[in-house]
Amino acid sequence: MHIFIDESGTFTGVGGETPAVSAIGALILTSHSLPKLFRRYGRLRANLPKRKGEVKGSLLNEAQVAAVVELLRRNGAIFCASMIDLAAHTADDIAGHRDRRRESLTANLTDGHTPELRAGVATLQERMTGFSDQLYVQGAVMIDLLYRVMQDMIVYHCQRFPKELAEFHWVVDAKDPAVVTDWEDWWSKTLVIWLQAMSLRRPGAMLPGGDYRHFQRFILPELPAYLREVAPPGDRTYGAGVDLQLVYGESFRFSCDPEPGLELVDIVTNALRRGLVGNLGEAGWLPLRSLMIHRSDVYVSPVGLIRDENRKLARPLLATMNRFRTGGRIMATRNLQWPEDTTVRE
Repeated sequence: MHIFIDESGTFTGVGGETPAVSAIGALILTSHSLPKLFRRYGRLRANLPKRKGEVKGSLLNEAQVAAVVELLRRNGAIFCASMIDLAAHTADDIAGHRDRRRESLTANLTDGHTPELRAGVATLQERMTGFSDQLYVQGAVMIDLLYRVMQDMIVYHCQRFPKELAEFHWVVDAKDPAVVTDWEDWWSKTLVIWLQAMSLRRPGAMLPGGDYRHFQRFILPELPAYLREVAPPGDRTYGAGVDLQLVYGESFRFSCDPEPGLELVDIVTNALRRGLVGNLGEAGWLPLRSLMIHRSDVYVSPVGLIRDENRKLARPLLATMNRFRTGGRIMATRNLQWPEDTTVRE
């Protein structure tokens, strides 16, 4: 399958009086659907507004966004998104979160890790201190999104199109057309470390009866030695975990080209943010629910960098966020029912 990722918003506005929303979205497309989807999008694209030859979501009206969403829905696309309201944060909140994340880079290092790897992690820690708050926050939201993407796409497609689990192709909208920026290089090298730590705390569910034959090469037969001391005890029926290095490292690239997949994810991610801040009518953003996986909580993940679990979203955002509780795609098919004890939560 192919996963296209883009952001919307500036990741600024800390402590502001009005919501300062930024979002990152991922569009998960099956490989077998791409030729037909891109061909049909090409016909639709001809009548969409463009800037310098590229379709930009910010230029589309409600009817145009809804037409794109309907095209994606008919072709089985899944949309995952994470957002943050920086008006609800302070500079100290971000600094504290950065310090905790910096320390966590070495939290799972053991004697089983080589001196070269330890030195490499130390370098990543030092680079982390030099990024602006804006880039750091964007990286934190990106990690939250990628964790959700991994959970949703595996469980959803082990029931429907299991062959799609044989390969994962990641394409991220690039900031610089000439080079991979220092920040892009840094987070692409650290994302597996963060996701591994999240997976240890919240192991993903494996659905009994799901078809994982094509995903088998990504499943570790046993935990690596360096993780055995830190991994909590748990059910190993489906192996010791997922080889995240292989999932994210086999086909991962940044692109600034006007690729159909990147234009499409730009449209839906931008529509989500515009809907949250009130710059797009309901007819444009509400259909996004049909691309999202139904869950017991709100479909759009609100990221908080504050330890206080009682933190609330700004009141103006609640009405729209709460609309993302119904209308989504059902995870389990009729043949498979979701058992209550397959997911371990914090």
